[in-house]
Amino acid sequence: MPKGTNAVLDRRTVYHSNSNLLDIVKPGDRVLDVGCGSGSITAGIAELTGPGGQVTGIDTSQDLIAQARGNYAHIATLGFEVADINTYQPKQPFNVITSARVLQWVDNPVQLISTMKQLLAPGGCLTILDYNHEKIRWEPGIPQSMQAFYQAFLQWRADAGMDNRIADHLETIFKQAGLSDISITDHSETSLKGSPEFEADLDIWAKVAETRGMQLLKDDYVTDELRLRAIAEYRDWVRTEARSMTLYLKAVSGRSPR
Repeated sequence: MPKGTNAVLDRRTVYHSNSNLLDIVKPGDRVLDVGCGSGSITAGIAELTGPGGQVTGIDTSQDLIAQARGNYAHIATLGFEVADINTYQPKQPFNVITSARVLQWVDNPVQLISTMKQLLAPGGCLTILDYNHEKIRWEPGIPQSMQAFYQAFLQWRADAGMDNRIADHLETIFKQAGLSDISITDHSETSLKGSPEFEADLDIWAKVAETRGMQLLKDDYVTDELRLRAIAEYRDWVRTEARSMTLYLKAVSGRSPR
C-alpha cells in the first residue's frame, strides 16, 4: 500500500462504510477483518461484538498495522497483526470473517475466499464488500485528463491480474467455494452535491492519482504531466461542476457448512 493510503482509510467506519456487518456481527462473536488497514472499521466491529467478543484485524502493511495499534490500543477485545491471509493460521476459528474493498487488489480472489472459508467455525459467515470499478458514474462527465488517468488505472490493475469487476463475480466464487445461504445486497455509494462530505468523497480519485498514481508512473502507464494535470483539473471540476458520483458496491455473504 502506498504511503498516504490512510488518508482514505481513516474516514471509514463500520456504520457508513461497512454497514453490511450490522446485521451479521453479534455480541460475543469472534471476528477476523482481512485487510484491516489502519483499523477504523475494525474498531467499529469491536463495538458490535461487545466485551464478550474478540476482533482481530490483519494486514500485510506494517505501517498501517502500527497506526492501528497506536490508535486503538485502548480497546481490550481488539488486536492487530501483520499477516497475510494466504498463510494465516489462527488458534481458533471465527464466527465471522469480513473483508471490505480488499479483493479488488489481489490476483487470486478464488483462492482467498476458499482460504477464508477454512478459517470459519461451522455455520460461520464470510462477508465480502467490494466494487465493480467499470460501473462508476460521475455527473457530469469528469475532465478528459482524469478520464485518461482512470482508464490507465483500470488497465494497470487488469494487467496485474486484479479484477475490476470483482463485485459482480463474488456470488459465483462463493458457490464454487461451497458456501451456502448466499445473500447479495447493494451498498453502492452515491455522493450528491450539497452533502457535507461531497468534496471529500469525490476527492478519493485525486488521492488515488497522488498515491497509486506514483505506481502507474513507475510502471509507465501514465506520464507525470498527465497525473498532475488530472489531479488539478479533477479537483477544479469537483469544486465547480460536479453534481454526483456513484461507486458501484456490493456485499456478498455466505455460510460455511454446519
